[in-house]
Amino acid sequence: MSWHDRLYLTLGIFLAIFPLVANVFFLEKRKTYLLVEGRRYRVALAGLILALIASIPSPLFFIALELPWGLKGEWLPLVAAFCMPLGLVSGVIAIGMLAFASGKLRWIGIATSLISVVLLYVILLGLSN
Repeated sequence: MSWHDRLYLTLGIFLAIFPLVANVFFLEKRKTYLLVEGRRYRVALAGLILALIASIPSPLFFIALELPWGLKGEWLPLVAAFCMPLGLVSGVIAIGMLAFASGKLRWIGIATSLISVVLLYVILLGLSN
């Protein structure tokens, strides 16, 4: 792997970690940012949890690519690749469920879910060849 490939992979890791960090932050601060009542609160919270699930496979896959082969073995890339469809489906569902939230959580949650879905789609396109 040349240094160009390592640089692109590192930039991909940073782009993939952003939705994970944002979703963990909003999940921890949900009392402050999730200002809706009743059923909308439960739907938005479920959407936030699904967005968190959707943001996990892409950093896992990029980190699995970055590790030396002897360290990761054969199981880590396979686990990361098998998590991709689950993350893709949960990200698409999370986009609809986060529409029930309000304020910053709604728009940043939808944006991070879209970033996760796009990254997962691109990774799955790359794996299909």
